Amino acid sequence: MEIDSKSKILSPTLADIYLEQGHIEKAIELYERLLKREPENDFYRKRIVALKRELKERHSLQGFQRILKKKLW
Repeated sequence: MEIDSKSKILSPTLADIYLEQGHIEKAIELYERLLKREPENDFYRKRIVALKRELKERHSLQGFQRILKKKLW
């Protein structure tokens, strides 16, 4: 599902639904759009930072797990 730039459904609840479904990138995108709409909203800003950190850690962990699965000898 792609977030339509003209969509009227733009809410933190929708972002949370994306998170519950495991779509962190889509949730980040939605929170970034919400922040553009409300640039003073610290909650959105903090949520974006936290989600990007989680996404980075998840990618790092997946890379580490791939290395562990490889036979080194």
